[in-house]
Amino acid sequence: MQIQSRDRKALIALGVALVLFVILRPDFILPVPGSNAADAGTVKGVEQAFRLAQAKARRKPLVDAEAQAIARELAEIEKRLLASENAALAKAEMRQLVEDLLTAEGIAMRGSRFGIVALEGEEYAQVPLIVDFDCQIEQFVNWMAAVANAPQLLSTRRIRLNPAKRETKSVRVQVAVSGYLPASRTRELVQSTALNGATL
Repeated sequence: MQIQSRDRKALIALGVALVLFVILRPDFILPVPGSNAADAGTVKGVEQAFRLAQAKARRKPLVDAEAQAIARELAEIEKRLLASENAALAKAEMRQLVEDLLTAEGIAMRGSRFGIVALEGEEYAQVPLIVDFDCQIEQFVNWMAAVANAPQLLSTRRIRLNPAKRETKSVRVQVAVSGYLPASRTRELVQSTALNGATL
């Protein structure tokens, strides 16, 4: 079917009118395929998107500051990890550390034994030492404070207290004290854990 000359002129006029409408109305936005036509084609939708971008921009400094604070805190914690290069050396380091803390409070170690070195999360491994000793209640309280404030990061677990001599108010103590290493220094432990996980 051929388009009559009159129809062709009408189509051209309609096209020109549409172009002029778009040029003279800059706030008119054609819907984008796949978007929400109810919002994308309105000034309101653009304003909402702009406000969302502003809110994200305002939060960024706070998020960055929090990330930097966490990084600084982590760096301080890692300064307090055991200095040993592997788990075997870390056990000897732990025994010396705990014995020094006891001696500083005038407490003699009756005995000690090592617990199982195990991963603590994905990044660290704990090196436990179980110690037995007798002391006065005041000495025990002071020793616990010394453990908490030691230059190395130490934690205490499974504390058992029993009366040793009632007349002197002394107690018999058994406590597990753990120090920590980066997991990268206990590669054999990490490999063993990975293999056990793979066979389950």
